[in-house]
Amino acid sequence: MLETRQQHPLSAVTLEKILHEQGIHIGHNRIHKILKQEGLAKDEPHKQKRRKWVRYERRYSNSLWHVDWFEQTREQIILFEDDASRFITGYGVFPNANVENSKQILNQAINSYGIPKQMMTDHGTQFTSLPRETCPDPQQNMFQQLLKQYGIVHIKARVKHPQSNGKVERAGQTIQHLRKHFANWSDTMHYYNFKRPHSSLENGQLRTLHQAFLDKMRENKKKGC
Repeated sequence: MLETRQQHPLSAVTLEKILHEQGIHIGHNRIHKILKQEGLAKDEPHKQKRRKWVRYERRYSNSLWHVDWFEQTREQIILFEDDASRFITGYGVFPNANVENSKQILNQAINSYGIPKQMMTDHGTQFTSLPRETCPDPQQNMFQQLLKQYGIVHIKARVKHPQSNGKVERAGQTIQHLRKHFANWSDTMHYYNFKRPHSSLENGQLRTLHQAFLDKMRENKKKGC
């Protein structure tokens, strides 16, 4: 179990499922107890309270992407996340969070994984031009112009309502946690996208985000794949 934990620095619940697919049956409570003894886990009371929530996700990949910036150790990281699969279609690490860098990573993501129908952002100046007293109707910034060029519908999250773009914020938190287990951001993102099984995306078996992204492509559905 500890060897599996070294390969997958994940929760006891997910480790239980990984071990189960390997023919090893250990309950997640026992796994959590062992991890605590080894100093690899601790109790989190806020997670033990039952929450009332409803998860909504798009049916197909590239229907909607979320994008956001977050900061870690003085680095600014941008993430583009597919809503249907949680797959990170693009990321970048920069000294500054600005519209030029947002545009650069969007181009890279589209070149790699296709054009999404819609894009959800917050109201940050990295993504949108904000009206002000001297200019109530500003011109679109470079990011908005690029969305228009690709025919992507720009959806702006409700002001002071972080839940609107909560999926990518949650992804950022998870990736920040994983970063300490890997040598660099590239290895971290590769693990997150291509090796880490995601329990919320099961389809009879554990799937990685990349597998879910491919499974949920509209073309695959048409072919019966």
